[in-house]
Amino acid sequence: MNQAKNRITADGFDRVGPFHPFIAWTAVALFDLCLVLAVATTLLAGVDWTEDMIWPGGPELLPF
Repeated sequence: MNQAKNRITADGFDRVGPFHPFIAWTAVALFDLCLVLAVATTLLAGVDWTEDMIWPGGPELLPF
């Protein structure tokens, strides 16, 4: 029973391994943000590639 009390934080949350839940939630939020940025970059690269096929030359949307 004492072990169960040690797993509860002062805020009343269960620990995620040795970490406070806020750290785990931050890690998940950063992972989601990286995923969204990767998808957005992929979409922009596809749009830029398609634009280059239709209208070659001119300003680029992305520097790569």
